[in-house]
Amino acid sequence: MPTVLLLDRGRGPVVVLVHGVGAGPASFDRLAARLEGRHRVVAVERPLGPAGTALDVVDQADRLADDLVARGLAGGLVVGVSGGATVGLALAIRHPEAAGALVLHEPLLGRHAAGLHARFHEAAALAATGLEGAMTVVRSVMGDDTWEALGPHGRAAAWDQAARWQAEIPRFAAFDPTAEELGRLHDRPVLATVGARSTVERRLAAAVLQNLAGVDVVEVPGAGNAAHLDAPDAFASVLEAWHPLVGGRS
Repeated sequence: MPTVLLLDRGRGPVVVLVHGVGAGPASFDRLAARLEGRHRVVAVERPLGPAGTALDVVDQADRLADDLVARGLAGGLVVGVSGGATVGLALAIRHPEAAGALVLHEPLLGRHAAGLHARFHEAAALAATGLEGAMTVVRSVMGDDTWEALGPHGRAAAWDQAARWQAEIPRFAAFDPTAEELGRLHDRPVLATVGARSTVERRLAAAVLQNLAGVDVVEVPGAGNAAHLDAPDAFASVLEAWHPLVGGRS
């Protein structure tokens, strides 16, 4: 199933936004509004399998890479949030040609971030109990404040795709890159971000990624796991300060 572009605005260097679990491409609207003045901002629907089935993280990354190349979007800045960051991490490992640079906000690292890995195996077990369990996971990952800030429409949209999130949660929990794979990111332009309001497990995961992959790490003020929803202006400022592609500098 081809990747769908659900938001495509502006002109200039390409910025590709990849969503996680619980909120789709439309959730990037405020971040896109901040960036679109000098960039072509594209928010993609993460790849799905036949008839909308859930794919493993590496399969999502493979399909996303193919689509970016086919659509002439390869070589831009890929920004992934939460599950989208996990797919972005797999993309960076497997398809370095697909992105010129990457910003990964709180990806999963498998066994290398043991606390976070264990928490997501617990989340997968809860999601397996039914849609209510899956949406409890979604709310927990987002944080109560972010979930409430979605408003009735945003929460309804999340519930509309509850079956998708339920199927995807164990796929993300199963992602487990090797240290050698993470080491391939050395000397590549990759930024790992973590929310100032995020959990200790998320902060430890960012430090692990920095140690194993040599990536830069920056905290996003005012944000939790859903940085694009919690603090879009602060998140955009982090992107602008870190990479010339976003900041418009030479």
